[in-house]
Amino acid sequence: MRLRGPRLFLGRAAYRRRRLIDATRLVPVAFAAAVLLPLVWLPERFSFATGTLWLAGGWSVTILATALLHRAIGRDSPEDEDDA
Repeated sequence: MRLRGPRLFLGRAAYRRRRLIDATRLVPVAFAAAVLLPLVWLPERFSFATGTLWLAGGWSVTILATALLHRAIGRDSPEDEDDA
């Protein structure tokens, strides 16, 4: 009878945690695209004040999204789990 080899798949919690970490890494890229692309495509629509408000709003949403993702990562990770 053959012995079972190592598990090929991660557990659900570890998989979900890694995907949340990946999402956290993508937030700055999404921020750059969401804030800078409209300014490049439609420069006449974004005056100094409008562009500043657009940038501040995008920055605020980025901070909020990152904070929520970090909170979700911290909630899902048990202290004694070893991902390595």
